Amino acid sequence: MGRTRTAVPALVTSALAVAALAMGCGSSPKPLTRAQLTSRANAICRRVAVKIEAANKGGEVNTPQQLERLTAKLAGFEQTALVELGQLVPPPALEADWKSFVAGAQTLAEDTAKIGQYVTTKNTAAGKQVISSAESTQKQMAAIAKRNGFKACEQVP
Repeated sequence: MGRTRTAVPALVTSALAVAALAMGCGSSPKPLTRAQLTSRANAICRRVAVKIEAANKGGEVNTPQQLERLTAKLAGFEQTALVELGQLVPPPALEADWKSFVAGAQTLAEDTAKIGQYVTTKNTAAGKQVISSAESTQKQMAAIAKRNGFKACEQVP
């Protein structure tokens, strides 16, 4: 199955973000304290939750094309949050959890874009599989968020 135009920018953006994180983009920034990381992560999660909630209130979604446009918009919000979260440097004690959380955010952003594609192409089986996988990812992210005090990130949209 081919990719639609709406998913390509999201996947390109995510690939660039991951590459930038892997390369370090120059000098390594100083790790944040637990309190700083928690505060910044919560601010990012609150901001994206407000955007997603507003987008969902924007009107009824009655056609596959409308759903595809909505999921592309939501994936864009998630990608922006992903880049911001990926730029935060956790304290060493939270590094493993933080990497898992950011990887989960990456997966959810990609899954959101895929759902729109699958609705448009009427690939119900693939859509259900992605939704099931996304629910599992959301549970893992919520557990990490709760464990580390990222209260605004516990309810991943």
